[in-house]
Amino acid sequence: MKQLPFAQQSALWTDYVALQLAPAWYGTPWDFNGTSEIPQEGSIACGYFVTTILRDAGYPIQRVKLAQCASEQMIRQLTTQRAYFNQVSFEAFIQAMLLKGKSLSIIGLDNHTGFLYGDGKKLWFIHSSFVGTGRVCSEDASQSGILKGSAYKVVGFISQDAQFIKRWMAGN
Repeated sequence: MKQLPFAQQSALWTDYVALQLAPAWYGTPWDFNGTSEIPQEGSIACGYFVTTILRDAGYPIQRVKLAQCASEQMIRQLTTQRAYFNQVSFEAFIQAMLLKGKSLSIIGLDNHTGFLYGDGKKLWFIHSSFVGTGRVCSEDASQSGILKGSAYKVVGFISQDAQFIKRWMAGN
């Protein structure tokens, strides 16, 4: 793996998290105080969902500490590759994220956090949702009421951060 070009390392990370790890959690109930470590058992809050996925992917992380802090603080701890989308329309935000191509990012919102997964054609919001079914899900980001309704958006481009991917491969 270490011998592969960064683009391949990034693609492997992205697919592993978005297509293998996260789907195991789909349907797990959301709860503000949820701290489950096992998919389909108990409940899980949004911050714990993000940090548990990162831990289970093999990324060295302080799961509890980062799950409990503000999403911007979590993102700042994980990557220097970040951007704020507070003064742009929702449509411009979606277009900017689609331009990233195949990617996996962490997004911090007014009161929520989750992953943005770009498959190269469409953008998906993967999160432990406090609305609708109140469960972990993947939804079309362009149709997400949570994303659209948040005035604050900070995105940490973890799959595009060479240092993040290096730490993942090193496991420390």
